[in-house]
Amino acid sequence: MVRTIIVGAALGAAAAVGLVLTGLFGWSLDAVVLVGAGAGGILGLVADRGPVQRVLAFLVGMLVASVGYALRAAVLPDNTTARALVAFLVIALIGVIAGVSGSRLPLWAGLLGAVALAGAYEEAFTDSPGSLLTTLPIWLTAVLFMAAVGFAATVFFGRDSAEAEDYQPRRARGVSPAGEGVEEEDVHLDDVLAQGRN
Repeated sequence: MVRTIIVGAALGAAAAVGLVLTGLFGWSLDAVVLVGAGAGGILGLVADRGPVQRVLAFLVGMLVASVGYALRAAVLPDNTTARALVAFLVIALIGVIAGVSGSRLPLWAGLLGAVALAGAYEEAFTDSPGSLLTTLPIWLTAVLFMAAVGFAATVFFGRDSAEAEDYQPRRARGVSPAGEGVEEEDVHLDDVLAQGRN
């Protein structure tokens, strides 16, 4: 319980510091602070795959979402059908990448990256799609910065660095009706979510 409180306080402090820093740069990016720090906190707290795999999947999700915004700005009309098509393509592509990686890049972390960028940038994009080349790098950098701060805070205060680096997937042990142990198997968050949908 104490560690949870400490991690929450560290994330709150990270968000406050991020808000001050973005103000010093003259950026009015208040929406980024909570979205970015929260996403980074989730990325650090969810012990599913190693930290490097989670971060890479998160970055892939942000990259795919950025490509989606580029398609909307340069190719597709600004209507509901086009937005729905891009949403489908972004999520499907992240799923394909996670699958091709053999789930080494977790699907949930990729989706988190896409959601983080969309949550922070969608309003700015809607206001001025033609300014994509100017605005997207700023928002992307701000989200990445806050996510990095949130991730660092949760990894540092949530578990020691050695435990984070040596992380192994959770193990599930079943018990047969006769009371005999059943062979262990790896359990990943993506697999649990997929079973819940079945």
